[in-house]
Amino acid sequence: MSDLTKARRQINSLNSLLKQGKPLAAVTAMHDAIQTFLKSSLMQNEKKEFTKLVEDAVYRLNSNAELRELYPVLLEYEAGKEKELLKYLREIIDTLQEDITSSARESYAELERKKQKELEEARSLVRKEDIEKADALLRKLEREHEGDFELKIEIADIWLNAEQYNKAITHLKNAYKDNPSSVHVFNRLGMALRKLGRVEDSEKAYKQALNLCPKDEYLHFNLGRLYLENKAWDKAIKSAERAMSINPDFTEAEKMYNFARKKTEQS
Repeated sequence: MSDLTKARRQINSLNSLLKQGKPLAAVTAMHDAIQTFLKSSLMQNEKKEFTKLVEDAVYRLNSNAELRELYPVLLEYEAGKEKELLKYLREIIDTLQEDITSSARESYAELERKKQKELEEARSLVRKEDIEKADALLRKLEREHEGDFELKIEIADIWLNAEQYNKAITHLKNAYKDNPSSVHVFNRLGMALRKLGRVEDSEKAYKQALNLCPKDEYLHFNLGRLYLENKAWDKAIKSAERAMSINPDFTEAEKMYNFARKKTEQS
């Protein structure tokens, strides 16, 4: 493809892009066409043809209401001053990109505000013990934000605090699909399963978490609580020792250790 043919195609795409409501893409196409022209070695008649194409394109850009609203300065062009035109086109592109980024940030912020409002509404429903409505709201929220790992964890925490452990597990399983190597998921699963009396499953979840993060004293402590509740004193002692080896000032782990030691001595 010759340079002129390439530049012609880039400029001729303007009309279609403007009709589709894509002013940024249209200006970018124009910018790229000018760059193609400046890098090429054209015959005199080709330069004249290109100049006419640019004049028509500038007119179309200046006549586009959407672009004028976004960038209210009219473009000017004279043959031989393509570099000056290129500078203005770059300025328009930067302005439009900044506008798009700003709009995206505002949209994201609005979505976050709406999400937090609905989470608070769900917490309020839980406090009122309207579990059915809270469940429906939280399921809807998760569907609307598919792939939002942190949201699934936040929803699971709502149900953990409400002692609705099976509901928490449902959302934690969904979170696991998004991030199978999350310590937070396995730790919370361990907690929920422990509360449901599913000892073996809880132990597996805690051990999975520890495989991912073996230097977390709180994971060792949580596993120790499971052993403590099930009177597995020796295992509880080991978990407490591991927690204290990581954090010697871990008072609760020390209490666990002393309690389990006392129980073994009484056995």
